[in-house]
Amino acid sequence: MEVIKENLRRCDAFYQFLEENSHNYIPYLFDHLCEDPDASDRTLYQELSNKFQIPARKDHLIDDIEGRKIRLASDIICGRKQIVKFHENDYKKWREDFELVRSNLNLHFLWPKHKAPTINTYRYTKYLDRIDYLLFDLKCYFRGQEAPMIAAYQGEETEIWLRQFNRGFKYFIDKMKLNAFVNENYEVLGISKAQSEIIQKIISRKEISDTLNLYMENMLNLNRKGIFS
Repeated sequence: MEVIKENLRRCDAFYQFLEENSHNYIPYLFDHLCEDPDASDRTLYQELSNKFQIPARKDHLIDDIEGRKIRLASDIICGRKQIVKFHENDYKKWREDFELVRSNLNLHFLWPKHKAPTINTYRYTKYLDRIDYLLFDLKCYFRGQEAPMIAAYQGEETEIWLRQFNRGFKYFIDKMKLNAFVNENYEVLGISKAQSEIIQKIISRKEISDTLNLYMENMLNLNRKGIFS
């Protein structure tokens, strides 16, 4: 994960300088120093290739499904700006969590890469990037139940990619190595409840928004404790 390491080296070097000289430029600096590892980190994709045994390219993996070459792109559980906002721009706090999140390979998810809507982009529209509700939505889809993310699941290569799991949520979780987000019965654990309760129904976007800070707090805490490792 060389890009994230280089991002952090640059941030540390320039943060101290700007803190002492030009404090107002700090947010602008981070926007331009922090290159998106999901889009450009060859070492990240090589590590994901080793994890899933799927060939890597520069900015994606290639999965061969039903004779089609499906491009898979990495999608981090949450971006830097979300962590910065949660920590109210406290550099030391957000920098620590940013590194812990970005350096955890299990928090880099793989979804088919094609024109929108994709799972990657649509999960923000529906669930403000919450991975727990996305997984519950996928569980509904595999059961043939109503799934708010259906537009993404029916898009281009995504529908082909999902068919490999034979519409089975358990198989999907096992193959994509997402077991840290479910219990032994493959019920999705609610992160806003610190994974102490299972998700039983889809909730409104307003409820998602109202619990987002709690979700972020618990997601970061669980990651610090190594729950997602």
